[in-house]
Amino acid sequence: MAQPTLSDKSSRNISEMNCNIINAIGTDNFFHKIANILDGCITFEGLFVFLYSKDSAPSSLGSFKGAKSFSKGLENYLRYTYVLNPVYRSYLDNVSPNAYLISDLLSPRYTDQIAVSDLDIRVEGHETIGYRTPGWPKNMTEVLALINLPGKKMVEFSFLTSLSGDQTKQSYEQLKEIYPVLLSAVLKHYEFAAEDFDTSKANPSQEQWFQSFGQEVLTERERNVVRMILTGHSSNAIALTLGISLPTVKTHRRNIYAKLQISSQAELFSLFVQKLMENA
Repeated sequence: MAQPTLSDKSSRNISEMNCNIINAIGTDNFFHKIANILDGCITFEGLFVFLYSKDSAPSSLGSFKGAKSFSKGLENYLRYTYVLNPVYRSYLDNVSPNAYLISDLLSPRYTDQIAVSDLDIRVEGHETIGYRTPGWPKNMTEVLALINLPGKKMVEFSFLTSLSGDQTKQSYEQLKEIYPVLLSAVLKHYEFAAEDFDTSKANPSQEQWFQSFGQEVLTERERNVVRMILTGHSSNAIALTLGISLPTVKTHRRNIYAKLQISSQAELFSLFVQKLMENA
């Protein structure tokens, strides 16, 4: 009698996973069950599940495996640091539902743009997005599953993987294979249990501080430039996006620094984060 091939075993594992995911739909502790199922077919160190809404800060749908240890980083993220996070910014820009590496969502040269000191965000040059909130996992990157819901909401599965080795690539390939089933399950669960996606208890949105930062002294064009700087755009990228010359961008930057009474991009970032902390 022929022995099962590796392909046969893989197919059986996928079929079993699909059945388990389907059986979790509409039940209590849906995300806990899904996390346990995913742990059997995706390689990751920890998993955060976030729910995004246009009217509030993100809320947590669960922390699993190693992610449970980072409650302080999670708290800071849900209060205010999410405002500069590339996933949140991409959500506001109506990112397409799919599996992503977090590096796919970064602005050009994003990691070169962030520099702060003595604040609740720390520069970590080896981190994928260039900074890290205290209490957030060190030396990790993220593989993402983004799922759009009715009501302009979005669910993010953020799989933490090691910066070193092939774990991230492996996790990404595994997630891409599983993503269609995960997408269908979350959407179907929303139909049965919309209350699991309630955002009424989420923190107030800090997006208004991002949009209005500097409005007392800066022109609207200068504020556009500030927002692009804060989200990692180089002067060249700002010029191309806004349809202005590079010397004009540099003039805007000089005027911005003078009006805000600062002298560098690092101080601009620090000033903005300080404002966020004061209002969070």
